[in-house]
Amino acid sequence: MKFFKKRNNLILVSVVVLSILGGVWYSFQRSTTDVSAETTEIQTAKVRTGDLIVTASGAGTVLPAAEVELAFRSPGVITELNVAVGDKVSNQQVMARLEENIQAEADFMALFTPLGIAQAETAVAEAQIAVDDATDALITLVSPDVYYYENKLAEAQAALDNATDDAKADAQRIVTTNELNLKAAQSRYVSEYLPTYFTYSYIDEETGELLTTVVPPSEADLASARTNIEYAKLNLQDAQAALEIVKAGPDALTAPLTALGPQMEKLEKARLALASTRIVAPFDGTVTSQSAILSQSVGTSPVMTIATTEQLMVRFYLDETDLDKVNSGNRVTFTFDAYPDQPVDGEVVTVEPSLQIVDGTPVVVVWATLPNDSGLKLMAGMTVDAEVTAGESLKTLIVPVQALRELSPGSYAVFLVGANDKLTMTPVTIGLRDYANVEILSGVNAGDVVSTGTIETE
Repeated sequence: MKFFKKRNNLILVSVVVLSILGGVWYSFQRSTTDVSAETTEIQTAKVRTGDLIVTASGAGTVLPAAEVELAFRSPGVITELNVAVGDKVSNQQVMARLEENIQAEADFMALFTPLGIAQAETAVAEAQIAVDDATDALITLVSPDVYYYENKLAEAQAALDNATDDAKADAQRIVTTNELNLKAAQSRYVSEYLPTYFTYSYIDEETGELLTTVVPPSEADLASARTNIEYAKLNLQDAQAALEIVKAGPDALTAPLTALGPQMEKLEKARLALASTRIVAPFDGTVTSQSAILSQSVGTSPVMTIATTEQLMVRFYLDETDLDKVNSGNRVTFTFDAYPDQPVDGEVVTVEPSLQIVDGTPVVVVWATLPNDSGLKLMAGMTVDAEVTAGESLKTLIVPVQALRELSPGSYAVFLVGANDKLTMTPVTIGLRDYANVEILSGVNAGDVVSTGTIETE
């Protein structure tokens, strides 16, 4: 009896276990069905109003806006050293001199004395005489009549070239009149002037007879005479320009002279002799390094460096994939390692035209300004993180990028979700976009519901 009782108990337990397993299986199947049903529901998002800011991040270094190493242009012995590291200097301040500078400066300053000005005035007078002589030589060859009408025709042609449309007819008549006058003068030149002034006599060697002939100036003679006038005029202009400089004083002769005739070349040689024997600050700045000492013999290698410490810039690097996000004028927010909680805004001034390789990676090199009134103590060499604002739209319509459907290049749409989950494809115009959201400029309104899931369309 006990045996059968135990068997009946075993059967009862088995039935209970099977019932429990069946319930679990049924619950699992129903749960799976519910999940499947949920996954088939449309995924949506509302069109909302918000801010969309597109940025690109990089890192870089604070650098002076200008920095230059300075050296003497000729070797010598330093006899004057007026600055030390850390000193502030102003533009054109003399920082060091060589022994030879004493004579060079004396020769330079002599150009601007009363005697130097008188010499420059004499050069102008002599240049004017040379122009007059060259002009007289040409007049002798072509006749005063021809020379006069050549100049009148040139003046009339210049007036025609610069005349307005309303005045062109009158200017053309003046040109035509002077052309006729010149032709008449040239005719008189052949018939009257040449026989009078270019008739030569000679004795025929065979007959012993005294003969005469007219020998007009050759084309080479005329070309040479005209060239002599132009050369003399250039020398006159050169002498006049040099006179203006010496009258203006030494400050007028601090930069290289480009037009070099005889008198300007004289000034340029004096300027170079002075510049070669001293070091002058090319801009306002601070001496950041110096290797020279008094009485030292030096060559033409740099002996000091100055930099702008008040006006600083940031050179930073962006990944090449962010090239489309940076342009001149973009705002940049800088965060310095020394001041992690005090960001400073700057502005992109230039993007270098070619990529550079940094640590084996191609990068975009960007230069940006720093404000002078940041309130922070900034120094060249500081490391900085940079975030460029490529674009921003505030209080604009935004949807997730998953809602956007590209119909064709540059053409987009979204699916509006209506009653009973009815989908309506609606063209939209987009603006800024980042990795998560896109700005909608037209086509939808705030509060509209759009699909963000995969949709199959016929």
